[in-house]
Amino acid sequence: MTSVWHELAAGSVGGMAGILVGHPADTIKVRQQTLGGSPLATLRATLKHEGTRGLYKGMAFPLVTNGLLNAIYFGAYSGALRGLDWALGGPAGGGSADRPPDTGRLFVAGCVGGVAQLVVATPVDLVKIQLQTRTEGAGWRAHYTTAARGPLGCLAELYRRRGVRGWYHGLGAMAGRDVASFGLYITLYERASWELRRRAAVSRRGAALLAGGLAGTAAWLSILPLDVIKSKLQADDPARPLYRGVVHCARLTVLRDGPRALFAGGTLLAARAFVVNAVIFLGYECGLEAIHWLEYRPNSTAVLASSGED
Repeated sequence: MTSVWHELAAGSVGGMAGILVGHPADTIKVRQQTLGGSPLATLRATLKHEGTRGLYKGMAFPLVTNGLLNAIYFGAYSGALRGLDWALGGPAGGGSADRPPDTGRLFVAGCVGGVAQLVVATPVDLVKIQLQTRTEGAGWRAHYTTAARGPLGCLAELYRRRGVRGWYHGLGAMAGRDVASFGLYITLYERASWELRRRAAVSRRGAALLAGGLAGTAAWLSILPLDVIKSKLQADDPARPLYRGVVHCARLTVLRDGPRALFAGGTLLAARAFVVNAVIFLGYECGLEAIHWLEYRPNSTAVLASSGED
């Protein structure tokens, strides 16, 4: 039987794998959204001025907080799903071997998880973006660049400027981006996974790969304009911001660069989302299999002891 701790451990394995695979593309996406230019031009400029290490700026903080974020999200999600099952009655919302998941319950529970994870995810994303936009090429800089070189220094700088509020710069945009998309993401994944395994007889790993990739791509594309605005807000100077909020940022972006600017990074985001989310759920399934193998493998000490008695 799979316990909550098994789920969290496997989720952390999948999450870390997704970060390692997807962070370079995420850096290019964020720089494209905040500095402009095509994905290829942004990649060339990054490699020219910073080398390959520039692609991994800001990765450490998401990597080390991944387990905590998983615990918060899946704890809130599973608790909300159980609460909905108790309140509404009937079959469990997560589905069964012969009954598909209840998409309404999954969506609501996913949104609850999306709200809960904002407490940690907002500072993590803010620090990540502040470090990702710390470019080193002359003439290729954002209007604000943090002086910090690492996550702890960035957190300290934000705290000195605005206190704890500084860690939640861009919270409104992040909530707008994450809450509904987390609900959509988990709903699409669970339903697609069920359909692939039950109706198309796809293996557990194959279903995780395909359903994860498709769900991630659809969820990310659905909130692309909000992702662009969030990147701009969180790359802004927290003490003397250029943008006064989500609406002001959207208006200035459209006036300056046209409506297409709200969809910057879309091609890269779609490709990255499929690969990263396929890796996340495949890593999750493989992690769960490894945990089960370690827990239920034959006890070699007991086997040796019994053979010695014969």
